[in-house]
Amino acid sequence: MNNSAPKKLHTVYFQNLDAARFIAAFAVFLLHFSNEIRGLFPGINASFLFKAIYLFTGKGGLGVDFFFVLSGFLITFLIFQEHKTVGKFHLGYFLIRRTLRIWPLYFIIGLIGFVLFPVLIEDYFTLHEPLYYFLFLANFDEIWHGANDTVNFLTSPWSVAVEEQFYLFWGIVLTIGFRLKNIPFPLLLVFLYLLSFSFSWFNKESPEILYLHTLAVCQDILMGAFVGWSVFKGLKWIDNVQSISRMKIILVYLMGFALILAKNKIFQGDLILLERFVLSFFFAFIIIEQIGGKHSLFKLGRIKLFTYFGKISYGIYMYHLVVMYLLVHSIHFQSLGLIPTLVIFGSASLAFTCAVSALSYRFIESKFLALKPKVKTE
Repeated sequence: MNNSAPKKLHTVYFQNLDAARFIAAFAVFLLHFSNEIRGLFPGINASFLFKAIYLFTGKGGLGVDFFFVLSGFLITFLIFQEHKTVGKFHLGYFLIRRTLRIWPLYFIIGLIGFVLFPVLIEDYFTLHEPLYYFLFLANFDEIWHGANDTVNFLTSPWSVAVEEQFYLFWGIVLTIGFRLKNIPFPLLLVFLYLLSFSFSWFNKESPEILYLHTLAVCQDILMGAFVGWSVFKGLKWIDNVQSISRMKIILVYLMGFALILAKNKIFQGDLILLERFVLSFFFAFIIIEQIGGKHSLFKLGRIKLFTYFGKISYGIYMYHLVVMYLLVHSIHFQSLGLIPTLVIFGSASLAFTCAVSALSYRFIESKFLALKPKVKTE
């Protein structure tokens, strides 16, 4: 008879990944801020300086791709760790933990967009469907309605819906795998990746499908899952990557960022199908190098402010478009001119987003996270 008392599952904390998560969220913030400026001042699109800046900020959407790779890495590693240290993987507890992390902010944004703002803001209207949103099908809702909807803050949750869908699928698949005990994990990943790639091939003419559909974007999550499993297993190739020289690290980062800046030129036509495949390798390298690189140029976690912002990055990602929406609809920025708008709109968007995210984490998210279920060791 097992008389061990329930206890919290202690998980590994990977230093530097919180800071990396913030950088990814900030990249998304810069993309949306740049797009808001383009909407307020259409003439700026002809500016050489703005084009040069947008070459960088316009790639901010890749922050979401990094989130996917990171999520696949963390979730897979933690599932295997739980199975090893606890003696089993408890699917119900896993789903409860993900629910406590994801649902509060997701439903807050939904309530703002579908309940609060329609009452408080005159002429407010959205094409987004609340049913799809609250069923965690926001990415499909975005495919169908997003391009024609002016309420852009209901856009960000699409990636959260993808992750929720994948968590449910992945939890069930790994539960079955653990019980059968003889399913080769790498072959499972290869099968799923080929399935995703085939789906993308048949939908290569639809950018919305390639960017938003679960079966297309899960390539990033699968890449992260492979890295998470490899780190858990302590595979030699992980140590080899973490042992490369500082000069090789510099070269990988230079090549990776060059690919990002030139991706619109490189991944054209059928080559667009390779964009996720190639860039997810780079994002995986960042994770591997940051968690254990022996010759790293710089560990992001040394910037303590970035680490803190990384802890509240879910809020930064979810709230920033709400803040921008309210500012744009409260202040007539066109009358202020471009430079004052850049200063006022930019600083106010960032300051209010960080403040709301910090308060949300302190008084809402942390309260739910404290409810994570306990598990028993065998």
